[in-house]
Amino acid sequence: MNGFEVITEGCPRCCNPRYSETCPDCRHDSALLSNTSLLFYNDFAKEWMARFKYRGDYELIASMSVFLPYFVRGKAVPVPLSDVRVEERGFNQAEAITELLMKRPRPYLKRSHSEKQAKKSKQERERGANPFLPVQQVRGNLLLIDDIYTTGTTMKQAAAVLKENGADSVRGLTLFHS
Repeated sequence: MNGFEVITEGCPRCCNPRYSETCPDCRHDSALLSNTSLLFYNDFAKEWMARFKYRGDYELIASMSVFLPYFVRGKAVPVPLSDVRVEERGFNQAEAITELLMKRPRPYLKRSHSEKQAKKSKQERERGANPFLPVQQVRGNLLLIDDIYTTGTTMKQAAAVLKENGADSVRGLTLFHS
């Protein structure tokens, strides 16, 4: 599609396109084994995301099907939104991606309400309390799904809760890497 840029190389653990080797953020141990990001979060992607996520143009998600892998392993766990965010947006963007992958969303986590991550600095994100809570014990290999990988804090916090509650492994899949 016009304007989207596919990530073809980057950090082997998070797909950060600014690094060809393991990036500084991934040099530390994490419950998140790896994350695959499909596209650069460029200006075109930012406008697409604003229309999809913030202006409620849910049908745009179908345009992502050309970029998604045909097969991914693991039970799909969409990163949850707080009830307040779901009320504001009308849907959870991570669940929309999960459904586009034709995977059944596994609601293994819930999220407490907090300030939007996009409004926080990297340091504020990393120092903040983990907003994720387990819903139930889990087993197996999990695929954590979200829209944008910015600092990795959201994915790492969610993965930590999943591992603490029985997951054998947690890998991530995001549409974009900023």
